[in-house]
Amino acid sequence: MENRIKNSYIYSFINNKKYLYDFIKIVTKCLIDDKTTKTVYVDYKRLREELVFYKYYGVKNDDYLHDITYVLPIILSNINLEKSQGEIIKNIFYYCKLHKENIRDYEYIMVGISYNFLIHTLIENKNIDFNELLQNMKEHIIGVTLNENIDKKDIIKFERSRIKFIQKIDKCIDEKIEKLQEENIIDGFFRVLYQVYIKDFNENNQSLLSLKNSILGILGFKVDDLNISDLDFIKSLGNYIIKLRKYEINKKSYTQSSHPREFINLNVGESVYNPILNNVVVIDKNIKEDMLYIKVKSKSGEYEFKFKRDN
Repeated sequence: MENRIKNSYIYSFINNKKYLYDFIKIVTKCLIDDKTTKTVYVDYKRLREELVFYKYYGVKNDDYLHDITYVLPIILSNINLEKSQGEIIKNIFYYCKLHKENIRDYEYIMVGISYNFLIHTLIENKNIDFNELLQNMKEHIIGVTLNENIDKKDIIKFERSRIKFIQKIDKCIDEKIEKLQEENIIDGFFRVLYQVYIKDFNENNQSLLSLKNSILGILGFKVDDLNISDLDFIKSLGNYIIKLRKYEINKKSYTQSSHPREFINLNVGESVYNPILNNVVVIDKNIKEDMLYIKVKSKSGEYEFKFKRDN
């Protein structure tokens, strides 16, 4: 079981979408294992600061329509379905707000809840019949309730998304793949399930490819040629996920504060401790036109920060 969990996590990185690739790693780094409540949850103070750093070294996310595997670290690190579900809902709302996506947020919630249900079910029984899996997923979605303090307009949006999702489940049960061609996260989710369980074909959407590979991993499929740039580090994060499940990390809440601009006054060869990247050393520093580039190296890899020079 542990190998399948690790492979599900590792295989989700087999995609060519750098933002999603990086965001899965960032969410993993922000997880806190609480042995008292038997929950693994996201430290949002840490996540906000991670994203400040990412703004300086990362890439923009121009296409987030089918992103969902950023919640996979939460799913895999939690042993309780309901507690995992609550944390996933919080994280999806955060991601939607981050991308100013509040029109389809409940469609993402539906997929997140179902993805969580799918992975937890397959951890326990990877040989479950596909129709039984879909029927159980349908019953789970029907039984989901929202926080009682939610606004009426959000209840309406939630119920519309629930009805839409259940209709898609029925189409998937009937193997009507031609009815699942809309460009949205719900249809994308069921297209992936169709590929995994009914008839495989190449998935060109990189976000959905990440989703597909994570499901194949939890089902026990093996990928021999892992085309992952920082494979050793990703494997170490896979082991980290297992330790979080066992509450062996005892991660504390993030209480420090930092900013990438602190690297500006460092010279090449100098090292410093940073609460986000840990121990780093400056390996390159140069100016091109109006940009200052600073490359640092840490245990998790190399990062090139970009600063626009002040006028």
